[in-house]
Amino acid sequence: MTNTHRVSQNKATMKKIVDIFNTGDLADVDLIFSPDYIDHQRPAEMEINGPNEFKQIVMGTRQSLRKLKVTIEELIAGDDKVVGRLQWHITDLAGKKIKRETIDILRFVNNQVVEHWGAEAWRTDKSSADPAS
Repeated sequence: MTNTHRVSQNKATMKKIVDIFNTGDLADVDLIFSPDYIDHQRPAEMEINGPNEFKQIVMGTRQSLRKLKVTIEELIAGDDKVVGRLQWHITDLAGKKIKRETIDILRFVNNQVVEHWGAEAWRTDKSSADPAS
């Protein structure tokens, strides 16, 4: 596989991961994430790794929110890594609108995600429009 093809495939995988958060469809998680996957940003109380860790994070996120819409603002990729700048438009169970901005870095081996690093910023959405609609 050429480097250009690998980079394109890795970007497509990042887009698929965002889609998983938006839809809750976990069908492809075991194909996308290596059994050795490690999330360096995971909650301290979480004691599992691999695809099941990602599934648990998605399910927990979707259960704790009334509405969620994640969008990709920017993707940068090279060789075995993809960096995404994401916007999370959230309505929590109390109806409070929140925006979360993240920078997510994924590392790939053999077309699967093996590591994730992330940074985030939260803020209450002051607008009256509901972006998660």
